[in-house]
Amino acid sequence: MKCAVIDMSSTGVSTVIADGDKATGIFTSVYKDRANIAVADYFDGKSISRRGIEKLIDALIAARSTCKAMGVDECYCISTAALRNIDNIEEVAEKIRMRTGIVINYLDGATEAYCDFVSNRKYAAYENVVLIDIGGGSVELCDLAKNSKDEMICLDFGPIKLRNKYVTDVYPTDEQAKHIKKFLRKKSDENKLPGKNRFDTAVLVGSINDAVYAVYREYCEKEKLGGGFNYDNFKRFCKWLMTSSDRTRLIMKVAPEKIHVLPVAAIILKELIKRFKPDDVIVSDTGVKEGYMALVATGAEKGVPVDLNESVPAYDEVNPPAKKKSGKK
Repeated sequence: MKCAVIDMSSTGVSTVIADGDKATGIFTSVYKDRANIAVADYFDGKSISRRGIEKLIDALIAARSTCKAMGVDECYCISTAALRNIDNIEEVAEKIRMRTGIVINYLDGATEAYCDFVSNRKYAAYENVVLIDIGGGSVELCDLAKNSKDEMICLDFGPIKLRNKYVTDVYPTDEQAKHIKKFLRKKSDENKLPGKNRFDTAVLVGSINDAVYAVYREYCEKEKLGGGFNYDNFKRFCKWLMTSSDRTRLIMKVAPEKIHVLPVAAIILKELIKRFKPDDVIVSDTGVKEGYMALVATGAEKGVPVDLNESVPAYDEVNPPAKKKSGKK
């Protein structure tokens, strides 16, 4: 069968389509796409603006059309912490349903982390592995030596929340960065995160980590620091993000849609790497979407599918269709 998962996140709408066996939940990706939307541009800290909702709807319509054109048998739309926690989520969800026919499946933190775990179990072959997924509204951590959803860790903050709380511009000042680091260390201790010598390998998951790593590699190329991940080089990179006059040019070249989250995300990742001190850092090409696909296919998770055959009527925002009368006098 062919299955698809569409993910609404703080930085865009991404889609994965895969062929596989529903009974086993084993799928192989045949198509991936992403519509980059800097939702933070349309977010006032509480709600998404009307224009932001329209951007999301346009991207969802395109994703739905692609899934139908590629003969997808089952399609699901998910959303994680960054959008789940906005104040006007009911308004957003209703407009999306009316315009696209899509019902959003909201994943809680534990489920989000478990989806990361399921899609990255292949890395269990490595010694002492931790998965790190920095989302816009939360941070998921998975110890691959554990396999229960209850053992996954979800920290209820992400770069959007920390930026809104501590940062007055796109980039944190030195003082603001210090406040963020202090907050991260406090939360890490409160959640009893392991320290050094527990993990040998860190696997980076998710589009924000992808963007941070991509900009870091460009920085290393520019500075002739060699390839691969090196903590001392990454520390220099984070300092460069806070101070360099060239930082915006490089981010806009590599990951323009992440400019509002990338500087704070880099601080979060640096603090976690500093705490865990792994020997190796790997970037994964699978995450929440692939894990959710496997879980919903086997029935381990329940979701409301998208009816790709449903005809979605055109919707005029200025003159919306009248509500049907109940027939009661």
